[in-house]
Amino acid sequence: MKDTLSPEEFKKKYPNIHITTKDHKPYSGAHVLDNPPSFHEKLLDYGERPYWSPDGKRIAFVGSNYGDICEIDFETREVRNLTRDLGEHHSFLRVLFLPNGDYLLIGPKKFKNRSISRHVESELWIMDKDASSPPKALGRAMYEGCGVSALSNKITYSMNGNHDPRLKSPLDFEVHVTEIEYGPNGPELGLDKIIHRTDSGGRPEPQDFRHNDTEVIMAEYYNNASTSPEDWNAKVKGINIATGEVRTYIDEALTHNECEGIFPDNEHICLESSRDFENSFPPIDLWKMKLDGTGRRVRMTRMFEHPPWRMNNSNVSPDGKWLAYMVNTLTDEPGYGRGLGLLNLEEWEKSDWAQQWELPIPRK
Repeated sequence: MKDTLSPEEFKKKYPNIHITTKDHKPYSGAHVLDNPPSFHEKLLDYGERPYWSPDGKRIAFVGSNYGDICEIDFETREVRNLTRDLGEHHSFLRVLFLPNGDYLLIGPKKFKNRSISRHVESELWIMDKDASSPPKALGRAMYEGCGVSALSNKITYSMNGNHDPRLKSPLDFEVHVTEIEYGPNGPELGLDKIIHRTDSGGRPEPQDFRHNDTEVIMAEYYNNASTSPEDWNAKVKGINIATGEVRTYIDEALTHNECEGIFPDNEHICLESSRDFENSFPPIDLWKMKLDGTGRRVRMTRMFEHPPWRMNNSNVSPDGKWLAYMVNTLTDEPGYGRGLGLLNLEEWEKSDWAQQWELPIPRK
């Protein structure tokens, strides 16, 4: 049985929590990871969007919203600011690693406002693995985040009419797979393939490659809870790169289900899900979901028991032993971070919690 709360029940149970998306007021209570739940520990009480290095020894992250890129040494927990002293651009939203160790960054050249800078003017940058030179703009604006292959210097992302004049409107999207090539001028965007197009109102955001780079796993967003309370959700889909065939892995009505970090076995993915609350956004907790089309999932975190906190923006270590994640509160805009934590996946897998798999609520 789905242990959800309707909006009315939520307001009654938590009268001092108002779910908005652009508040960011200082939180006066204790940090949720000061007394962490079982299997969890705090990395930092600041930072957002963690991403593991290919060797599993470091975690790169955004130091603060529209700020510098940092990384933390997993063994010593020493933090290093990578971009503070490099060049003029210090307005980043995301960081990922290429398999060669170079950093792939996402952000606008200059912060203007939270809508334009994130959804229209964010672009791709690359920085050498030693962070010895300023990030280099790759000349490609794109929508939200991207996915990086663990096997080759191949990336996947989407664009709409805000980013490419060939596309008619911001509702028209293309999903790309692009090679990053290294030549006399350094890294540049090379061979490009469009693997998916949509003009149906869905907004695709590729997240990961799997099965030897034959498939791209993506989230696709439809409307939103505030403007279309009877017709919205986020789905997880896969695109066959060779054929363009699209497969749906979870499609749950009035629920935000977003993929956030694939497991090394390529058969499971982390899922941000709002299934704890009836027809309500934003997501609260992280789940492990089987990528077989059933939507079968098991809860990894229990932030719904610790309002107003939520866990999101996760990434699995290359050895599959740790989950790095970000925490923020229900009043924060998605992507705004209030600290980084770790879930010990080895210990969690041994617990009773890890056996409580469930299926999504069927569409009516």
